Amino acid sequence: MPRPVPSSGPTWTDKAYPYGSTRGGLLRPHTGVEFDVPAGTPVLATAAGTVVAAGNDTTISYGPQTDFYGNLVIIELAGQATDSSVFTLYGHLSEVSVSVGQSVSPGDVVGLSGSTGVADGPHLHFEVRVGQNTYESTRNPLLWLTPLHETGVVAGRIAGPGGELFYEAPLTLVRVDAPAPYTATTSYAAGVPNADGALGENFAVDDVIPGFYQAIVDTGSRRFTTDLWVYPGRVNWVEIVVSP
Repeated sequence: MPRPVPSSGPTWTDKAYPYGSTRGGLLRPHTGVEFDVPAGTPVLATAAGTVVAAGNDTTISYGPQTDFYGNLVIIELAGQATDSSVFTLYGHLSEVSVSVGQSVSPGDVVGLSGSTGVADGPHLHFEVRVGQNTYESTRNPLLWLTPLHETGVVAGRIAGPGGELFYEAPLTLVRVDAPAPYTATTSYAAGVPNADGALGENFAVDDVIPGFYQAIVDTGSRRFTTDLWVYPGRVNWVEIVVSP
């Protein structure tokens, strides 16, 4: 799917609070991604579908509490190849431009960005929900959104020798063959964050410049590394085994 904001953007996602992160234990696990666009930026439908919620959540809770997303729009996507329903959610809007039952196409304006609900400043909160339109049914939007031009997505698993997942483990990608911007993330927190049903990942990071990288997990006492190539326009997979 294309990005839910205009090309004037910013079109990149906030790397400080990615999907599955608690921002170092300060916040609840994140169930979406954020676009740090100014208030009043048009918010765009990422795919064709039907609006199933439009307005505010002061009486009906679409998250862990009422007045969480503030003004929001939820769209049930049409023509999905999966057997499950797929929903996209656009939260913290200053204005809503569509109504329940309305059909939308990719690029249609569904509202304007804002800071309603629990937002600590103007931005767009974007979610993908699979199977049910519930807070507990989210998936990582980075696996659904088209990578920015000439970048790729890196996704994978940080786990022990027996396959046990490591929660909120720090991951750094260091490019070996050329200079590249600092790239880092953490694996998902325990609880609400869900892996993709086919991939089973516990981290993903986008906007990665193509090249040859080392993926590094530093536990504080030991460092674990593995090599990977990152290719543009695709999800690049890596697994890192962390032993005691």
